[in-house]
Amino acid sequence: MEPSNPKSPAPRSPLWLCALMLLALTACTPPAPEGMVLIPDGYFSMGTDEVDEKGHALSLGLNKPWFADESPQQRLSLPAFYIDKYEVTNLEYYIFTQATDHRTPSGWDGPKYPEGRDHYPVTQVNFYDAAAYAEWAGKRLPTEMEWEKAARGPNVIDYPWGNRFDFSKANVSTSPRKKRGQGLQPIGQHPDGASPYGVEDMIGNVWEWIWDYYLPYSGNTDTNLKFPKDVVVVRGLSYMGVGHFPEKEYQKVVALKSRVSYRENLHPILRKPDVGFRCVKEVPSTFEMLFGDWSGKPASATATPQKNPPKP
Repeated sequence: MEPSNPKSPAPRSPLWLCALMLLALTACTPPAPEGMVLIPDGYFSMGTDEVDEKGHALSLGLNKPWFADESPQQRLSLPAFYIDKYEVTNLEYYIFTQATDHRTPSGWDGPKYPEGRDHYPVTQVNFYDAAAYAEWAGKRLPTEMEWEKAARGPNVIDYPWGNRFDFSKANVSTSPRKKRGQGLQPIGQHPDGASPYGVEDMIGNVWEWIWDYYLPYSGNTDTNLKFPKDVVVVRGLSYMGVGHFPEKEYQKVVALKSRVSYRENLHPILRKPDVGFRCVKEVPSTFEMLFGDWSGKPASATATPQKNPPKP
Protein backbone atom coordinates (compact mmCIF):
# COMPACT_ATOMS: atom_id res chain seq x y z
CA MET A 1 0.00 0.00 0.00
CA GLU A 2 1.37 3.37 -1.05
CA PRO A 3 1.66 5.99 1.62
CA SER A 4 -0.92 8.77 1.40
CA ASN A 5 0.27 12.21 0.34
CA PRO A 6 0.60 14.63 3.23
CA LYS A 7 -1.79 17.59 3.17
CA SER A 8 -0.43 20.74 1.58
CA PRO A 9 0.23 23.43 4.19
CA ALA A 10 -2.37 26.20 4.31
CA PRO A 11 -1.08 29.41 2.73
CA ARG A 12 0.07 31.90 5.30
CA SER A 13 -1.20 35.48 5.31
CA PRO A 14 1.54 37.86 4.16
CA LEU A 15 1.49 39.85 7.38
CA TRP A 16 4.97 41.09 6.70
CA LEU A 17 3.74 42.55 3.40
CA CYS A 18 0.86 44.34 5.15
CA ALA A 19 3.24 45.70 7.74
CA LEU A 20 5.59 46.90 5.01
CA MET A 21 2.74 48.63 3.20
CA LEU A 22 1.62 50.36 6.41
CA LEU A 23 5.18 51.48 7.11
CA ALA A 24 5.47 52.86 3.59
CA LEU A 25 2.18 54.73 3.92
CA THR A 26 3.23 56.16 7.27
CA ALA A 27 6.50 57.44 5.85
CA CYS A 28 4.90 58.74 2.65
CA THR A 29 3.40 62.23 2.48
CA PRO A 30 0.92 62.50 -0.39
CA PRO A 31 1.74 65.25 -2.89
CA ALA A 32 -0.08 68.54 -2.43
CA PRO A 33 -3.47 68.87 -4.14
CA GLU A 34 -3.53 71.03 -7.25
CA GLY A 35 -2.99 74.69 -6.42
CA MET A 36 -1.65 73.96 -2.93
CA VAL A 37 1.80 73.71 -1.33
CA LEU A 38 2.99 71.17 1.23
CA ILE A 39 4.25 72.68 4.49
CA PRO A 40 6.26 69.87 6.13
CA ASP A 41 5.96 68.94 9.77
CA GLY A 42 8.50 70.33 12.18
CA TYR A 43 9.51 73.37 14.18
CA PHE A 44 9.36 77.05 13.33
CA SER A 45 9.65 80.32 15.25
CA MET A 46 6.48 82.35 15.77
CA GLY A 47 6.45 85.98 16.87
CA THR A 48 9.39 88.11 17.97
CA ASP A 49 11.23 89.28 21.06
CA GLU A 50 12.05 92.68 19.55
CA VAL A 51 10.99 95.77 21.50
CA ASP A 52 10.04 99.24 20.25
CA GLU A 53 12.37 100.84 22.79
CA LYS A 54 12.12 104.37 21.35
CA GLY A 55 8.33 104.33 21.21
CA HIS A 56 8.41 104.91 17.45
CA ALA A 57 4.92 103.53 16.74
CA LEU A 58 3.21 105.53 19.47
CA SER A 59 5.02 108.70 18.38
CA LEU A 60 3.36 108.28 14.98
CA GLY A 61 -0.08 107.95 16.55
CA LEU A 62 -0.39 104.19 16.08
CA ASN A 63 -2.44 102.31 18.67
CA LYS A 64 0.24 99.86 19.83
CA PRO A 65 4.04 99.70 20.04
CA TRP A 66 5.79 97.75 17.32
CA PHE A 67 6.23 94.06 18.21
CA ALA A 68 4.17 94.31 21.45
CA ASP A 69 1.42 91.83 20.50
CA GLU A 70 3.90 89.53 18.72
CA SER A 71 5.83 88.52 21.83
CA PRO A 72 7.19 86.38 23.23
CA GLN A 73 8.78 84.53 20.36
CA GLN A 74 7.97 80.82 20.63
CA ARG A 75 9.50 77.76 19.06
CA LEU A 76 6.54 75.63 18.00
CA SER A 77 6.01 72.39 16.12
CA LEU A 78 3.18 71.76 13.70
CA PRO A 79 2.23 68.62 11.78
CA ALA A 80 2.38 68.81 8.00
CA PHE A 81 -0.42 70.59 6.15
CA TYR A 82 -1.23 72.00 2.73
CA ILE A 83 -1.87 75.69 2.00
CA ASP A 84 -3.11 77.44 -1.13
CA LYS A 85 -0.21 78.77 -3.17
CA TYR A 86 -2.21 81.91 -3.91
CA GLU A 87 -5.21 83.73 -2.49
CA VAL A 88 -8.63 82.54 -3.62
CA THR A 89 -9.56 84.23 -6.90
CA ASN A 90 -12.74 85.76 -8.29
CA LEU A 91 -13.13 82.82 -10.67
CA GLU A 92 -12.83 80.26 -7.87
CA TYR A 93 -15.25 82.18 -5.68
CA TYR A 94 -17.69 82.57 -8.60
CA ILE A 95 -17.85 78.79 -9.03
CA PHE A 96 -18.64 78.52 -5.31
CA THR A 97 -21.45 81.09 -5.47
CA GLN A 98 -22.96 79.37 -8.50
CA ALA A 99 -22.87 75.98 -6.77
CA THR A 100 -24.28 77.18 -3.43
CA ASP A 101 -26.27 80.34 -4.22
CA HIS A 102 -24.06 82.18 -1.70
CA ARG A 103 -24.21 85.98 -1.93
CA THR A 104 -21.73 87.61 -4.28
CA PRO A 105 -19.33 90.39 -3.24
CA SER A 106 -20.30 94.01 -3.76
CA GLY A 107 -18.67 95.40 -6.86
CA TRP A 108 -19.58 92.40 -8.97
CA ASP A 109 -21.92 92.85 -11.95
CA GLY A 110 -24.80 90.92 -10.42
CA PRO A 111 -23.77 87.26 -10.24
CA LYS A 112 -20.43 87.77 -12.06
CA TYR A 113 -17.23 89.62 -11.27
CA PRO A 114 -16.02 92.37 -13.67
CA GLU A 115 -14.68 91.25 -17.03
CA GLY A 116 -10.99 90.36 -17.13
CA ARG A 117 -10.59 89.89 -13.38
CA ASP A 118 -10.70 86.08 -13.25
CA HIS A 119 -7.35 85.75 -11.51
CA TYR A 120 -7.56 88.68 -9.12
CA PRO A 121 -8.00 87.83 -5.43
CA VAL A 122 -11.63 87.92 -4.40
CA THR A 123 -12.31 90.81 -2.00
CA GLN A 124 -15.34 92.32 -0.25
CA VAL A 125 -15.85 88.99 1.53
CA ASN A 126 -16.15 88.77 5.29
CA PHE A 127 -14.81 86.08 7.61
CA TYR A 128 -17.98 84.01 7.32
CA ASP A 129 -18.01 84.19 3.51
CA ALA A 130 -14.41 82.98 3.49
CA ALA A 131 -15.13 80.17 5.97
CA ALA A 132 -18.15 79.06 3.90
CA TYR A 133 -16.06 78.88 0.74
CA ALA A 134 -13.33 76.92 2.54
CA GLU A 135 -15.82 74.38 3.89
CA TRP A 136 -17.42 73.97 0.45
CA ALA A 137 -13.96 73.36 -1.05
CA GLY A 138 -13.13 70.71 1.57
CA LYS A 139 -10.62 73.01 3.24
CA ARG A 140 -10.58 75.60 6.05
CA LEU A 141 -9.04 78.94 6.95
CA PRO A 142 -5.47 78.86 8.33
CA THR A 143 -4.65 79.39 11.98
CA GLU A 144 -2.10 82.07 12.87
CA MET A 145 0.49 79.37 13.48
CA GLU A 146 -0.07 77.80 10.08
CA TRP A 147 -0.06 81.12 8.23
CA GLU A 148 3.14 82.31 9.89
CA LYS A 149 4.95 79.02 9.36
CA ALA A 150 3.97 79.00 5.67
CA ALA A 151 5.20 82.59 5.32
CA ARG A 152 8.39 82.33 7.38
CA GLY A 153 9.64 78.80 6.88
CA PRO A 154 11.74 76.91 9.46
CA ASN A 155 14.16 79.78 10.14
CA VAL A 156 13.75 83.17 11.83
CA ILE A 157 13.30 85.65 8.98
CA ASP A 158 11.32 88.89 8.89
CA TYR A 159 9.84 88.57 5.39
CA PRO A 160 8.95 85.59 3.22
CA TRP A 161 11.99 86.33 1.04
CA GLY A 162 14.51 87.08 3.80
CA ASN A 163 15.46 89.74 6.36
CA ARG A 164 15.66 92.80 4.13
CA PHE A 165 12.48 94.57 3.06
CA ASP A 166 12.12 95.05 -0.69
CA PHE A 167 9.20 96.94 -2.27
CA SER A 168 9.68 95.03 -5.53
CA LYS A 169 8.84 91.69 -3.92
CA ALA A 170 5.26 92.48 -2.86
CA ASN A 171 2.31 94.54 -4.06
CA VAL A 172 2.34 97.26 -1.40
CA SER A 173 2.00 101.00 -1.79
CA THR A 174 5.38 102.73 -1.97
CA SER A 175 4.30 106.31 -1.34
CA PRO A 176 1.73 108.24 0.71
CA ARG A 177 1.01 110.22 -2.46
CA LYS A 178 -0.15 107.02 -4.17
CA LYS A 179 -2.01 105.40 -1.34
CA ARG A 180 -3.26 102.52 -3.46
CA GLY A 181 0.04 101.95 -5.21
CA GLN A 182 -0.52 99.94 -8.37
CA GLY A 183 -3.92 98.81 -7.17
CA LEU A 184 -5.03 95.23 -6.77
CA GLN A 185 -3.10 92.84 -9.01
CA PRO A 186 -3.69 89.30 -10.32
CA ILE A 187 -2.21 86.53 -8.21
CA GLY A 188 1.38 85.42 -8.77
CA GLN A 189 2.89 88.73 -9.91
CA HIS A 190 5.76 88.56 -7.41
CA PRO A 191 7.24 85.04 -7.54
CA ASP A 192 10.58 86.34 -6.23
CA GLY A 193 8.75 87.27 -3.02
CA ALA A 194 7.66 83.67 -2.35
CA SER A 195 8.20 82.08 1.04
CA PRO A 196 10.86 79.39 1.63
CA TYR A 197 8.16 76.80 0.90
CA GLY A 198 7.08 78.47 -2.36
CA VAL A 199 3.87 80.11 -1.12
CA GLU A 200 3.27 83.38 -2.97
CA ASP A 201 1.63 86.73 -2.19
CA MET A 202 1.83 86.25 1.56
CA ILE A 203 2.66 89.94 1.84
CA GLY A 204 0.78 92.59 -0.13
CA ASN A 205 -2.15 92.55 -2.53
CA VAL A 206 -4.78 91.74 0.15
CA TRP A 207 -4.98 91.14 3.87
CA GLU A 208 -6.00 87.54 4.61
CA TRP A 209 -8.61 86.25 7.05
CA ILE A 210 -7.24 83.96 9.78
CA TRP A 211 -9.11 81.37 11.88
CA ASP A 212 -8.20 82.86 15.27
CA TYR A 213 -9.45 85.52 17.62
CA TYR A 214 -7.06 88.40 18.17
CA LEU A 215 -5.73 87.49 21.62
CA PRO A 216 -2.41 87.87 23.47
CA TYR A 217 0.12 85.11 23.00
CA SER A 218 0.76 82.86 25.97
CA GLY A 219 3.41 84.53 28.11
CA ASN A 220 2.80 88.06 26.80
CA THR A 221 3.40 90.53 29.65
CA ASP A 222 2.49 93.85 28.00
CA THR A 223 -0.24 95.33 30.22
CA ASN A 224 -0.94 98.30 27.92
CA LEU A 225 -2.18 96.27 24.95
CA LYS A 226 -5.87 96.31 24.16
CA PHE A 227 -7.56 93.29 22.62
CA PRO A 228 -11.06 94.22 21.41
CA LYS A 229 -13.71 91.60 22.00
CA ASP A 230 -14.70 89.22 19.21
CA VAL A 231 -12.36 90.48 16.50
CA VAL A 232 -10.31 88.07 14.43
CA VAL A 233 -6.81 88.22 13.01
CA VAL A 234 -5.90 89.29 9.50
CA ARG A 235 -2.38 88.88 8.15
CA GLY A 236 -0.17 90.00 5.27
CA LEU A 237 -0.83 93.72 4.58
CA SER A 238 -2.49 94.90 1.34
CA TYR A 239 -1.94 97.08 -1.70
CA MET A 240 -3.55 100.05 0.05
CA GLY A 241 -1.67 102.62 2.10
CA VAL A 242 -0.90 102.47 5.81
CA GLY A 243 -1.92 105.99 6.85
CA HIS A 244 -0.75 109.60 6.57
CA PHE A 245 2.96 109.78 7.34
CA PRO A 246 5.92 111.73 5.94
CA GLU A 247 7.62 109.93 3.05
CA LYS A 248 10.51 108.58 5.11
CA GLU A 249 8.27 107.40 7.94
CA TYR A 250 5.71 105.99 5.51
CA GLN A 251 8.17 103.56 3.95
CA LYS A 252 9.40 102.49 7.38
CA VAL A 253 5.82 101.81 8.53
CA VAL A 254 5.13 99.74 5.39
CA ALA A 255 8.28 97.71 6.02
CA LEU A 256 7.35 97.07 9.66
CA LYS A 257 3.78 96.08 8.81
CA SER A 258 5.03 93.75 6.08
CA ARG A 259 6.86 91.49 8.54
CA VAL A 260 5.52 87.93 8.69
CA SER A 261 4.92 88.20 12.44
CA TYR A 262 2.87 91.42 12.21
CA ARG A 263 -0.72 91.04 13.44
CA GLU A 264 -3.78 93.11 12.63
CA ASN A 265 -7.41 92.56 13.58
CA LEU A 266 -10.83 93.09 12.03
CA HIS A 267 -14.43 92.43 12.99
CA PRO A 268 -15.52 89.24 11.22
CA ILE A 269 -18.67 90.73 9.65
CA LEU A 270 -16.81 93.46 7.73
CA ARG A 271 -16.27 93.28 3.98
CA LYS A 272 -13.30 95.30 2.77
CA PRO A 273 -11.90 96.06 -0.73
CA ASP A 274 -8.44 94.91 0.33
CA VAL A 275 -9.23 91.79 2.39
CA GLY A 276 -9.34 88.29 0.92
CA PHE A 277 -8.20 84.83 2.03
CA ARG A 278 -6.50 81.54 1.24
CA CYS A 279 -7.24 78.06 2.58
CA VAL A 280 -5.43 75.13 4.16
CA LYS A 281 -5.99 71.39 4.31
CA GLU A 282 -4.45 68.74 6.53
CA VAL A 283 -2.23 65.97 5.25
CA PRO A 284 -4.24 62.74 5.64
CA SER A 285 -3.19 60.17 8.23
CA THR A 286 -2.38 56.58 7.30
CA PHE A 287 -5.92 55.56 8.33
CA GLU A 288 -7.40 58.31 6.18
CA MET A 289 -5.24 57.31 3.20
CA LEU A 290 -6.42 53.72 3.56
CA PHE A 291 -10.10 54.40 4.18
CA GLY A 292 -10.64 57.83 2.68
CA ASP A 293 -11.72 59.69 5.85
CA TRP A 294 -10.01 63.08 5.45
CA SER A 295 -11.55 65.29 8.10
CA GLY A 296 -9.73 68.58 7.49
CA LYS A 297 -9.82 69.51 11.19
CA PRO A 298 -7.31 72.16 12.32
CA ALA A 299 -3.78 70.91 12.92
CA SER A 300 -2.68 70.98 16.53
CA ALA A 301 0.56 72.46 17.80
CA THR A 302 2.61 72.05 20.91
CA ALA A 303 1.29 75.41 22.13
CA THR A 304 -2.25 75.96 23.43
CA PRO A 305 -4.38 76.90 20.41
CA GLN A 306 -6.48 80.03 20.49
CA LYS A 307 -10.24 79.54 20.54
CA ASN A 308 -12.07 79.66 17.25
CA PRO A 309 -14.25 82.60 16.18
CA PRO A 310 -18.02 82.36 16.74
CA LYS A 311 -20.38 81.05 14.13
CA PRO A 312 -22.53 83.66 12.39
